Amino acid sequence: MNDRSKVIACFREAGFRMDKDRFEHRLIAQKLVYLLRLKGVEFVYPFRLYVRGPYSALLAREYYQHADEFSRCETESTLSPAEADAVAGLTGLFDKSPSLLEIGATYGYLAYEMRQPPEQAYRMVRRMKSFYSNEQIVKGVNRAKQYLFVPTDEEKAALDAELGEWQRAGIRSMRH
Repeated sequence: MNDRSKVIACFREAGFRMDKDRFEHRLIAQKLVYLLRLKGVEFVYPFRLYVRGPYSALLAREYYQHADEFSRCETESTLSPAEADAVAGLTGLFDKSPSLLEIGATYGYLAYEMRQPPEQAYRMVRRMKSFYSNEQIVKGVNRAKQYLFVPTDEEKAALDAELGEWQRAGIRSMRH
């Protein structure tokens, strides 16, 4: 499957019909593909950080040259179960919100590509995206972390133990 077909299959799975003439759609397209790439969906598109977040000129060329394919979401390609799960997780958290996707993708670029510590990446996002409210920035960053963070086995065990304590305490309080 070529990358264009995979992107179109991802957009179809996300329920996103792209209109290249709408700025918001181009922003959504760029950020969806970038965040999916960070989640492990393989694409060849190179991304660089620009004012509105990660951007791939090669991806832009594809959706301009093949605008009809993108707007119809027609492709013979199908996604693997893992790819479909990545799309579902992304659309579930971000709901194709241009602002949240822009903030989340920018945070992802800084934290995962540039390997900035989380606090530093957050501060940089706040500076770069000062035209968004603090609430939007916190939401976008938190959703990116939720989407991209994969806990280690030790972290899962510690979380399970902590949640177990909370569940037992809740059950005890219901008995009294």
